Amino acid sequence: MENQKYAALVTVGPNWKYKVFGLTTIERTLLALSKAGVNDVAVVTDETEAVKRQVSKRTGEMRLHFYPKSEAEAARQQLISLQPDKVYIFQEPLAVDISVLEDLKKSPSGNGNTGTMGGEVQLLQLVDYQSTGKRAPIEPMIFGHRNCHPVRSEEEKKVVKRRMISNLTKPTDGWVSRYLNRPISTRISWVLANFPVTPNHVTIVNGLFGFLACYFMYEGGYWNWFIAGAIIHFASVVDGVDGELARLKFQHSKFGQSLDTFFDYTTALAALVCLVLGVRKAGWPDIYFQTGVASGIFAAMAIASLTIYVLRRGTDGAFNNIGYSFKGKDTTFAKVIGFLGVFTKRELYNLIFFLFGVFGVMPWALFYVAIMAFMVMVFAVQANFNLPKK
Repeated sequence: MENQKYAALVTVGPNWKYKVFGLTTIERTLLALSKAGVNDVAVVTDETEAVKRQVSKRTGEMRLHFYPKSEAEAARQQLISLQPDKVYIFQEPLAVDISVLEDLKKSPSGNGNTGTMGGEVQLLQLVDYQSTGKRAPIEPMIFGHRNCHPVRSEEEKKVVKRRMISNLTKPTDGWVSRYLNRPISTRISWVLANFPVTPNHVTIVNGLFGFLACYFMYEGGYWNWFIAGAIIHFASVVDGVDGELARLKFQHSKFGQSLDTFFDYTTALAALVCLVLGVRKAGWPDIYFQTGVASGIFAAMAIASLTIYVLRRGTDGAFNNIGYSFKGKDTTFAKVIGFLGVFTKRELYNLIFFLFGVFGVMPWALFYVAIMAFMVMVFAVQANFNLPKK
């Protein structure tokens, strides 16, 4: 699949300037095509200069070829001469999800064609488009809640925006993210997406909030620990905003993922160290301090092991898809560890810190962290040993 070539023909109509979360529909179309691996796009428009100015900074390495509408057939022939494996045809710019284009790539019946029929967007299949130009019978593709819509009016723009926001909830979200965090973070993203705010801006500001919690952890006492827990949980909610903005505005980057991971784990480790010092300062029994020291060591070793794994495997900057030994197994042990692993998820981890603060028993969090960090450390070290050498 990596060596396949993809092309697209986009006819730009009069409504291309409608903006959805800061991006015009033509920008959204081109960015989606770029993310889907399209190499060449023929843009058919009588507003060439205006469209060029709008999209010039957002197309990356994708090659754009502009044609007036009177030369639409020449544009089609130019694409055919490039001999792409598939051609996407847009009768107008669309707010389209990348996954829709990816599904069309997998279609066994030839090239993918995106068009509009009777005012409704449908996905059509082309049979041997390059050699015959004949369309197969219309076969609407089911895309559920995914976007594949034109924006020709303010009402349609509202519909598309609502659908985009609802799609920000991921299937992998735990119950804390789905029912507590996302309802808040998506509303924040809805507002910020209309301004020149990047995901990295959100990541950095949220990281500073995480370090602010460290001060209150160190000061100790009910109200300081309550505030620290509240900040940590709030930061957990906002932690979803950078990823949501990246999806809404097509601003994904490996650097952004690495920056997010850096702040996630450095702020968590710093808050833990400050809590250990705060427990000693507040005069809690030595067992809490000793457990805190152990939890800090385990957490640091776990993070180091995960970082080494990511670097060795050459994946993105996030600690996702770690090859834990219990994954994919149907044993009782694997099920128990999988269940306990839920408590290491950042959103639940931070909520538990907040609850400890609410009930005035924040030092108890040190026992929780020690157990979870030890478990992650053991399996992360094991994953490194199991990783094949290059």
